[in-house]
Amino acid sequence: MFQFSEGKNSALGRFLLFQLSFLFLLTPLNSQNLSPKSITTNSEELILVTQVSSGKSKTEKTYGALEFLKREYSPASTFKTYLVLSLIENRIVDPEEKIECADKHIPNSPRLLDLRDALFYSSNDYFEKIFPKLGKEKLDLTLRKIGYLENSKSNFNVQDWWIDLAGLKHGGKIKLTPKSVHSSWSKIFENGYGLSKDIMEEWKKTLFWSECTDRSAKVYGKTGSWEGSFWFQGALVKSENDYIIYTILNRNKSGSRTGTIIRFYELAGCKVPSLE
Repeated sequence: MFQFSEGKNSALGRFLLFQLSFLFLLTPLNSQNLSPKSITTNSEELILVTQVSSGKSKTEKTYGALEFLKREYSPASTFKTYLVLSLIENRIVDPEEKIECADKHIPNSPRLLDLRDALFYSSNDYFEKIFPKLGKEKLDLTLRKIGYLENSKSNFNVQDWWIDLAGLKHGGKIKLTPKSVHSSWSKIFENGYGLSKDIMEEWKKTLFWSECTDRSAKVYGKTGSWEGSFWFQGALVKSENDYIIYTILNRNKSGSRTGTIIRFYELAGCKVPSLE
């Protein structure tokens, strides 16, 4: 901090302070990095954070209920993220085509949803209707190619996950550690799957949630709720070399899908979009 005595140096002091203030005012908001604020958690919440900053190496941090790291949970509807990839890769669906869906948890249902809407609202009806055009064999090929189950502690085989059509909403028998769930999500923004630019762009469009104007960034996300786990996977992206990835797992009995969404936006420092 600058300190100046009164008297002959006071004019110089005022001039330098004016210069510093002027420079601060000229500094654009989007020059601020995306570092998260100090994170505090409750006893039933785990938060995994991966940050990549321009000119800096990747950093990874974990907060909260560290005992969750030792266990495996259903990925819940975060599984739909990779189902969508398979739909896009195999050109099964026009992403902009709207299908009438009647999920009870979606506001104003029945309503028409395109592919991005189906992920945003986590529609089960949409994916059950479209899945027969894809089939389990093609989906298994996608899951195997991206190594979706390679970090499963139980050495789960890709072909063994299936229960029935309704099991699409949570990935059937699949159980994964929070680190594995987080790693699969992070690779999307690290371009860690080696997919073509066209597929990656189309995939990310379906994962888009909102503009974060306060941080000059875009938000991508996916929710998941199953067997007492409430997930939110979020990405706050300013550029391909400047982004921060969150995975939130809440296992509190009073947890909820909406509550976990709000929690992410609180951590990201962005305005929550309309969930209607």
